[in-house]
Amino acid sequence: MDMYFIADEKMEKKSIKILIENLEKTDKKAKNARLVARIIKVASLPKRRRVSVNLEKLNELAKPGENILVPGKILGTGKVEKAFGVAAIEFSESSTKKLREAGCTIMSVEEMLKKENTRLLV
Repeated sequence: MDMYFIADEKMEKKSIKILIENLEKTDKKAKNARLVARIIKVASLPKRRRVSVNLEKLNELAKPGENILVPGKILGTGKVEKAFGVAAIEFSESSTKKLREAGCTIMSVEEMLKKENTRLLV
């Protein structure tokens, strides 16, 4: 099982809780502190209110080589025609496959926050 898939709702709640706890430890004066605060706010929402983004939309908005962070789920509808970095709380199985085939770099939210040129897609 890929580390980006969340097996069930109980596991998802635990994973999100851990993510939020880790993000809350971020230095409030850090360069990306505002970005971290927004991620915490969106990740704390109930699952039905969190962001869901299709690959079609990601492909439309992302520039080659850019890093995109989605504080929700990436769904597999659409094609990816360029390579970019992407992180999300959750990925569908088909989205992961299509992103890898397009040469995109899939990473965790924590890894993405260490990168330069990160854009939050809400």
